[in-house]
Amino acid sequence: MAGFTLPTYVLEYTTKTIDAVLSQAALEGNEVEIDVYERSDVNKKHTASGKRLKDDNDMFRVSVTTPAGSHSDDWNYTILRESAGRSRKMKK
Repeated sequence: MAGFTLPTYVLEYTTKTIDAVLSQAALEGNEVEIDVYERSDVNKKHTASGKRLKDDNDMFRVSVTTPAGSHSDDWNYTILRESAGRSRKMKK
């Protein structure tokens, strides 16, 4: 049995990220720009790309390239949209 691995980068729910995740472009599976921070150091913020993978699992792939290299993590798109929606309501 494979172990559970935490993502290296975590989405930062900025207005840009919320709008991107909830956008029609993301819903259709187009690449969108989002903000992320490093799980090990929340002060290290980056811009990443995200893309919905329309398969049975309905995942959202977050890819980020930094001087340390490239990394991708898959997130559940339904949960991500719900979180973005709640964050949008809280920012209003």
